[in-house]
Order: sequence, then C-alpha cells, then structure tokens
Amino acid sequence: MSKFHCLDIEFPNVDFDSYFVKAKTEVNKTYHAHLFSRNDEIELRIFFDDDSYFGDKLSMWSSTIDHKTFGSYIKVSVSPNHTNRRITAVDLSKAKFCGATTNSNYYEGKKQYVIVKIDKVKFYREANEERKNSAEFYLENKGFNIVSPFYSNLGPKNFFKNDGKFEVVRMNDSKKFYKLEKATFRPEFNFYSKDNKNYRTSTITKEPKIQFNYNSEITEEETILYGDIVLMLASFYHHTKIDYILRKIYLPDKTITIKNIERKSQFEADGNLWGLGIHWDFNNFLQSSWQKITLKNHQLLFKAVALFNQSHLVDDTSAFLIRYNIIEVCDKQKQPNDKFKTTLTKKERKEKQENALNQLLETIKPEEHEEFKKRWGNVQSFLQNKPMKNQLASFLESQNIDPTTLPISIKEINELRNNITHGSIDKIDANLLYRSNILLYRISGILILNLMGITEWELNTELT
Repeated sequence: MSKFHCLDIEFPNVDFDSYFVKAKTEVNKTYHAHLFSRNDEIELRIFFDDDSYFGDKLSMWSSTIDHKTFGSYIKVSVSPNHTNRRITAVDLSKAKFCGATTNSNYYEGKKQYVIVKIDKVKFYREANEERKNSAEFYLENKGFNIVSPFYSNLGPKNFFKNDGKFEVVRMNDSKKFYKLEKATFRPEFNFYSKDNKNYRTSTITKEPKIQFNYNSEITEEETILYGDIVLMLASFYHHTKIDYILRKIYLPDKTITIKNIERKSQFEADGNLWGLGIHWDFNNFLQSSWQKITLKNHQLLFKAVALFNQSHLVDDTSAFLIRYNIIEVCDKQKQPNDKFKTTLTKKERKEKQENALNQLLETIKPEEHEEFKKRWGNVQSFLQNKPMKNQLASFLESQNIDPTTLPISIKEINELRNNITHGSIDKIDANLLYRSNILLYRISGILILNLMGITEWELNTELT
C-alpha cells in the first residue's frame, strides 16, 4: 500500500496571481497533491509548474488569512488513480494551516511541489460490518490520567490469567459503560504488542481511548458531539485542555477516521473537583446525573470549560478577567423592570408631570426649552422603574449562591475588574487579587457544574 493518498485540490476563490508578479505563467485552480498522514504530522505535497511560482504565492497568501480557516478555502476530491480503494472521500475543511516550505530541490519528475503542514484530516471509508455502531476515540498523552484510574496496577500478575491468556484487570467499580443518549461509553486502554523472534523481549504498548457503542440510529454529527462532550467533561475535571489524536467511527454505511496532530504542552492533566466541595474521582463524576442537562447546555459548556482551563495557564490578572468572563458567559438572565406603584389615574399623573415640567422650565433659558423637553420625556420612563439589583448579585442568587456570604463583596470584585480593565495597576491590591482569584475559581467552577445539572457542590468561603 502507498505511503500517501493521491488527491486533487482546488482553491476556487483564491487569486494567487495577485500575490506575486514574477511568474511567467498563471496559477491553476486545481492541483494534484499527495497527503502523508504520519504519527506526528500531516503533510500535503502540492505539485505545480515551477514557472508559476505557486509555492511562493501560497506562502504569501497564507500570511493574509486566519490559519484556523485554511481548510475552508479548499475543495478536495480523491484522485482517480488513488491506490487505497476503500477510501471514498477525504475532508480537509477543518484543517488549520501550520506552515509551508518551498525548496528548489522539491521535485518529482517535472513537477515542483510545496510542503504544507496541517493539523487535521478526515477520511471516509467503506463500512466495517464487524465493528459497525461503535467507535474508538484515542486520546493524547494527557489522556493517560483519564484512563489509568480505571485499571489496577499493571504488574506481571495482572497481565496474564492462569491459562496464559493476556488480560488487564479493570477496577471493580469501573467496568460498566456510561449512558449518553444514543450511546454508551467508557475510558479504556487499547493494547498492542510488538515482537521480533530475534530479540529476547517483546513489548506491549497501551493507548488511552474512549470506547463508544451506539444504537443503529446514530448520525455522524451525533458521534462527534458525544465525543466532544465526554472530552469536555474530562478536561473540566482535570482542569486542562485534552484532545483526541485519532477517532475511528464505524457506522452502518461508512467508516470515518479523523486524525489530529497532538499539540505539545508543558501542562499535564492533574486536577479534581475538591476545591468545589466534590470529592469524586472521575469514575464517580461520570456516574452522576449530568447527561440530560449537559446535552441541553453543551454549546455554552464548551465555551465556559475552555475559558476555565485557560484561566489556569495565565498570570493572576488575566486569570481574574477570564473567570469573571465565565460568569458573564453563564449569565443569560434578563432582569424584569420593577415599577413603582402609582396612586393616581393616568390622566391625573399626566397633569402632575406637566405642572412639574413647567416649573422646571422656569430654571432653563427659553432658547433651550425644546431640548430640555426631549430629555424630560426620556427621564420620565426611567423614573417609573425601581433601581435594579446588581446584575452579578442577582445572577449568583439565581445559582443558589448568596452574595451576602461571600468573603469579598460584589462591589470589591467589580472595582477590581474595572481597575484591571482600565490599566490602573497602582490601584490593584495584590492580596485582594490573589483571594479574588480563589473565590472566582470556585464560583466559575460551580456555575459550570450547574450547567451540567450537578448540584452536589459546596462553596468554601475560606480564602487561604
């Protein structure tokens, strides 16, 4: 089997000739390309006539776009001479541009090529009857912290039964699958062995994954959504962003493979919910009643959890602003206008208001009366409404958090936010910022739990 996939790539709405004038020939719209999907990189080799300078033009054009949207500019079709007949389509629409390299030595036959690095590719293949209605979502290295607690220590005695068959023992309380609408899932290790008869040792490698099983009515979009929701739960629990590096989805009519390049990070998944008053491990967390409400609020949760994890990677002032922003993201309430109760009829009120206006006009120069009357009309509607509650305080109350019990007042939190936002660094009390960050971490985490339908939290108001 070939080491690459043959594709035809089109840039239907990009005028590459406007980016470079040195070329002798115009750039084509469609190119032949080879797609290499390796463990640590995804590479496109796009072939072109050297006198069109397409490689240079592409590099210049790429500097003018949002790299995350690169895939939206291209159309891909599987080349007729493609060697892997089981592949029916290739999708690069979600691919991010990670760099391009041109070189005078990059030739195959008479065609020059440019190497483009991307971060994602999706393959559609023929259906796999043996595995249909299941999926394997493989996690990056940080995923080991998700899967490992579900297994016993992997000593030699745990690898083999008395009959010599290979088996790894799961923890007694973590063998079940968790329900998620049309699917069930659980964290697992995938084991594969490597052996050579000329060597003394054989190796067994484990890969962290989420195993899914589906009913027959599942759609491709739902399989992706369920996988993203489980990943979001794991990322929130461990307080760090975690990604899939490979997804294999086996539907009755097709097989879908999505490959992502692992992003190297110095941060490891190492969190829990203890700071929110919940002393569960991840297994207990998955067994709680989160499914229905999480599915309802999943779009809001994706944004809030991403911000929550980001707040652990930045400095104190940025963390404070991000956690405050989580509260704003979660707060979708609209406060109703509470009006003063009147004692007069509508006609009587109108007469009183006209009398009041005439008295006020006596204090204004005549040439400005008309402008004052306009202002007076606007003010009257505001005067009928009672002063509104503080928006933040009102929202926290709706989330079963009593603002009056907080160790830092709502006023102090808002003033701190304003000073940071306006760059008034000299007005920021370092100790107040430190304590406020602890408080907002707990509040924002609780708001996320509420969006999941989890109410077993406790707000610790001791800030140490």
